[in-house]
Amino acid sequence: MTKILIVDDEQLQRESLAGFLEKIGYAVSTADSAQTALAYMHSNPVDIVLSDYKMPYMTGADLLKEVKSRHPNVILVLITAFGTVDIAVNAMKSGAWDFLTKPVDLDQLETLLKGIEAHLNPDQTNEAAPAPQDTGKSEFLAKDPTTLQLLQQAQRVAASQVTILITGETGVGKEVLADYIHGQSNRGDQEMVAVNCAALPSHLIESELFGHEKGAFTGATSSRIGRFEEAHEGTLFLDEIGDLPLDMQTKLLRFLQSGEFQRIGENKILKSDVRVIAATNVDLEHAIEIGEFREDLYYRLNVINLHILPLRSRPQDIEILSTYFLNRFAQRESRAELTFSSEALKALKSYHFPGNVRELGNLIERAVLLCPGPEIVVDGLNLKTARHAEATSGKLKDSVGGLEVDLIKKTLSDSNGNQSECARRLGVSERVLRYKLQKYKLK
Repeated sequence: MTKILIVDDEQLQRESLAGFLEKIGYAVSTADSAQTALAYMHSNPVDIVLSDYKMPYMTGADLLKEVKSRHPNVILVLITAFGTVDIAVNAMKSGAWDFLTKPVDLDQLETLLKGIEAHLNPDQTNEAAPAPQDTGKSEFLAKDPTTLQLLQQAQRVAASQVTILITGETGVGKEVLADYIHGQSNRGDQEMVAVNCAALPSHLIESELFGHEKGAFTGATSSRIGRFEEAHEGTLFLDEIGDLPLDMQTKLLRFLQSGEFQRIGENKILKSDVRVIAATNVDLEHAIEIGEFREDLYYRLNVINLHILPLRSRPQDIEILSTYFLNRFAQRESRAELTFSSEALKALKSYHFPGNVRELGNLIERAVLLCPGPEIVVDGLNLKTARHAEATSGKLKDSVGGLEVDLIKKTLSDSNGNQSECARRLGVSERVLRYKLQKYKLK
């Protein structure tokens, strides 16, 4: 039985939480201060600590540091009525599992604890859950040990409420992994709503995410709900989160802290029960350094980080994915007899795949359409051009970089140093332009 220690200087809060947790099957102890909690933990094993933040002498943050030092395997969740951004960021940096605000939503707390239990008891989770590669609508095909390990991690956190940040190169399958996590969670019977932040015009992002009322702006001829409302009781997947403008990053952070938002043109405060999964293929820590991404939002999103390796680093996945795409496209084209030659499979496994799984699917779809016989051979995969580009990738990269620098310099000069105008002429956002200026050390 999971052992939970509740730490709060308010007796009513301690007793209320203890009664609820005992009722749903946990072994519960209580302490009226951080000092009492540490003394209790010295001789009594504890799995989870639920601690109030604002307490006399030692705060919940102070307790967190001591617990991480003395009992590194114990998981701590902070509870506070003072849910400021700074507290949340510092808690995540110091190792808190999550951060709840008063009054505590008991359903949310129960879901959070189930996720922690899944993390603490992975063997039980794996026995109860289907094998990662046999997950129905939430399928994430994998055979390589590194990917299977990643899927086990995803299973452990699927039942929790914590936000997840999925990282990896373009085309590795970040949205597929998000859907897998959604399907493994207790929200799997609800919808996963996906939003590509990079594809949304900056003037429409807020309306797209939070909705608007009729007449809120020019062209708003009717009211519409946003994606946060649409995903209520489900999962919201925010792809390319690094392209979210700074003002919207602030509003997203506010929602993640409180679960509350407002439609454009509406004063009423709305709430939505949404589990957020974000993804990016850019270095957010570098984006923080150059002022393009909020550090506090990063720590709120990056509670759990799942990194998908590029396809070239997981060769066993290449084979199972190649077979999947071949069967899929061959069936679609009524060519069920198609197979790979052994040389073709070997060539696929040794290919660099700069476009990852997305590129693999495109290569095989083309091969199925153009293959004249019953077997796909090496030449039918059309890898020669790609291999030549890969072999000269160092020179090619330098050449492209040089051309990019020259183009930016010329356009910036033609725009009289105006970055907004330069970005417009180049067809990129100002944020992308500023990143390029920083990358190439241009002024």
